Amino acid sequence: MKKLPMLLAGLSLFGSAQATVYQFDFTAKIQEMVEFSPMTFDGGPVASSSVSGSKVSVGDIISGHFSYDTETALFSNKGVSVMYSAPAALNTLGASIGGSNIALSDTNYSSTNVQVANNAAALGGADSFGIANVSANAYASQMMALSFFDKSGQALNATTMPGQLDFASFNRSTFYYTYSSNATHAMMGANGALTSVTFMEVPAPVPEPETYAMLLAGLAAIGWKGRRR
Repeated sequence: MKKLPMLLAGLSLFGSAQATVYQFDFTAKIQEMVEFSPMTFDGGPVASSSVSGSKVSVGDIISGHFSYDTETALFSNKGVSVMYSAPAALNTLGASIGGSNIALSDTNYSSTNVQVANNAAALGGADSFGIANVSANAYASQMMALSFFDKSGQALNATTMPGQLDFASFNRSTFYYTYSSNATHAMMGANGALTSVTFMEVPAPVPEPETYAMLLAGLAAIGWKGRRR
């Protein structure tokens, strides 16, 4: 009968260390764009840009998806906000224009981080939540980001990774997109207001890798005791 307590202990560990990944779809409308060349210091507002290889214009509708992993590790706690980032975390951000994905392909670097600020003095006591993806390949580097801002400071109650957020409680939300060519060093930037954020059904919690290891170790110990008998 000693096997049962050990198995129950292993299963309790299996159920305790689980991450929840919240997922959302969003839409946004491009309101402002700029182009800039650091080589010639020329640039300014534009109505459209093809620096990225695909035409992006003021008025374009962005469709995208993002997710954040509640178990993402703390990366930095300096400055106005707290940053969470980890290679294994299931944080994602992607977007498309007219059905064409604007993410870089064949990336040699990609990282998605989450930033949280609660009643930040530097923001006048406001709250903010942001998620950003920075990526690069042999030809370019780019950033996509979503920023949510609540002037009242009521949207968040801590700087920890939040649970399911009600994005309607933020009074300003913005999409940012920047692209820089490695060959020409030409840069393009676009931003616009989010027009919708839709919560997607939360999938089953994701067991942490160490949970599997501990459960398997417990089962192995039970099997070893059984063989000794």
